[in-house]
Amino acid sequence: MEARFYGLIDKLVLALQGLRRSRLWLSIFRREHLPQTEADYLAMNRKNFFVHILPATIHRKSLPLTYSWFWMGVVAFWLFVILVFSGLFLMFYYVPSVERAFDSVRYLINTVPLGRFMRNLHKWAGELMVLAVFLHMLRVFYTGSYQRPREFNWVIGVLLFLVTILFAFSGYILPWDQLGYYAAKIACNIAENTPFVGEQVRWGLLGVGDCNNLNQFSLIRWYVIHVFFLPLVTVILIALHFWRIRKDEYSLPPEPGQGEGRS
Repeated sequence: MEARFYGLIDKLVLALQGLRRSRLWLSIFRREHLPQTEADYLAMNRKNFFVHILPATIHRKSLPLTYSWFWMGVVAFWLFVILVFSGLFLMFYYVPSVERAFDSVRYLINTVPLGRFMRNLHKWAGELMVLAVFLHMLRVFYTGSYQRPREFNWVIGVLLFLVTILFAFSGYILPWDQLGYYAAKIACNIAENTPFVGEQVRWGLLGVGDCNNLNQFSLIRWYVIHVFFLPLVTVILIALHFWRIRKDEYSLPPEPGQGEGRS
């Protein structure tokens, strides 16, 4: 039994070695051997799509949890990943119809296996993502990490925070219960009072001429915003955010005798 086990291990190792010498491996990673030196890591960071968006080196002083506030930016990213996969599960059962939306959510919770768990996972991940992004921005402001040369990345972070708020708000509307209906009505009133372009914004977001007559067009617009437009914008902004972190380098804690505003 033991010999058979070690024989399987040897075959697996040989298969992996053959894969690393294959044209497929070279076409993906453009490198036959794993990086050995710092120059190899830098070259891989420049040429490999899967790692080029990440920094080649990270300063040791930027890693402590006390300085990074438990890596709230990383926590927010993985909460977004959880939201994507749990949202895909919910999309199999949710019906964006004013007549059937609430019943589809109720069916999901009470009948679908793991439905209640997945909806609660989606709900709590969304609320925790708002908190994580807020704490991450608070840490960046408190430590002065928004200062030169990171001003542009701070703007991207503010946009990500606004998109996160819109995520939570649009998800609040989709069940189309009383809470969702009146949340959409509040959104309609806010849009209607936008200076100069209020009527156009109201039509674009809700497709109605009167905030007292929300209908199928209103729900389907918020559904498209929630499942297509906001995820697309979020992925683009996250990619830019990570890329700018790489270009601008991580912020460092202040040296003894210096203020918190060092960048």
